[in-house]
Amino acid sequence: MGWWPDLDGMFESVQTNEVLNTGLKFYSICKAIQEGFCRCYCKKSGDIYHDILAGTNQVVTQLEEKGIRDRIFKCDILLDSIWETINVGHWKDVDIFWRQLYRSVCFIKSVNLAHCGKYSDAILSCDMGLIMGAPLGDELFVQELADILCQLVNNDLQEIEVKNDPVKKTEVPLPHLPSLVNVSSVDAPTLEKFLELLKSGTPFIMKNVINHWPAMKKWSPLYLVRHFGERTIPIEIGSSYTSDLWSQKLLKLKDFISSHILSQADEVAYLAQYELFNHITKLKDDIIPLDYLAISDNEIVTNCWFGPAGTVSPLHHDHYENLFCQVYGYKRFIMFSRHDNMHPHQHHLLENTSQMDIESPDVSDKFPDYKDKTAWVADLGPGDVLYVPLHWWHHVRSLSVSFSVSMWWKN
Repeated sequence: MGWWPDLDGMFESVQTNEVLNTGLKFYSICKAIQEGFCRCYCKKSGDIYHDILAGTNQVVTQLEEKGIRDRIFKCDILLDSIWETINVGHWKDVDIFWRQLYRSVCFIKSVNLAHCGKYSDAILSCDMGLIMGAPLGDELFVQELADILCQLVNNDLQEIEVKNDPVKKTEVPLPHLPSLVNVSSVDAPTLEKFLELLKSGTPFIMKNVINHWPAMKKWSPLYLVRHFGERTIPIEIGSSYTSDLWSQKLLKLKDFISSHILSQADEVAYLAQYELFNHITKLKDDIIPLDYLAISDNEIVTNCWFGPAGTVSPLHHDHYENLFCQVYGYKRFIMFSRHDNMHPHQHHLLENTSQMDIESPDVSDKFPDYKDKTAWVADLGPGDVLYVPLHWWHHVRSLSVSFSVSMWWKN
């Protein structure tokens, strides 16, 4: 019998061993890691790394039991050291090698934890590598290992009781708006019609273009808990990222859903603008790329948004064209032209965010020119796809539990 227990055939051990062997071999011969140790003058860390890598190879190839606890301890020492290096100075100024090394050590630690039967800890190690680390090229070993480990704990998650009631839209009155345009809808436009609509340079809603996505039938709090509940994700805490009380924390998906989606919490929590498909790759199987995006030669940036009713993204603009796909629940967009002066913050970190709180009753008193603006309003439900033009200002409020996928591109 191999070192992976066979749980009712939920996975093929051949596939598992292929992921492990290929991943460990990749990290063993990876030039980027070898060159990184030399470039950063860290021989001691390099020695520890190669020691734990060699020992983990023996675990996989020879079912070697010895030294696992010591190896996990060394992984933790190395991860702590890397973490200190990553957090010295500004994140963007840190050599990418350290984040790549962090991810690879998380993979090695996860293999050893899994060998001890500590599957939840092993999944957490993978997730930490995915959130805090960086990939070496296009490798997906950490994601693949996390997917395999999830299958080993999913039986326990099936026992979790989650209400799967139909999602209800909260009726929220519109704030005072100077003048208003309701965004028009079009039913499943052809590519030619889509290009024609783009020329107008204004928002529009497309109907019946994502109804065939598996996500439209599958995604719900119950589905997410039972299939991905052990996965750890980054959550934003606070009413808005412009708030002084705003923060971030890491939560298991099952805990996030239990505490913030299915019950009223004291604090607002939101999985916002996160490339979730690069983290939980199985979810990507539930969406299908939109043919309209063939007009772009650039990479499509796909972000996910998941949270309870009442989450708010303050008025801001993005440096991309956007097809915003509403998969589950309801959201409201209030938009303003890119040519309107919406009084952005002066700080460079918030220069794409307006100082205006358009839901505040005194917004016109603080900004007298607000009365001259025209607001474009779009209430989205399941299956709607909203086109948000480049640099158009938009304020977004969830009107229910909501799961959305945004697809950014440059034209």
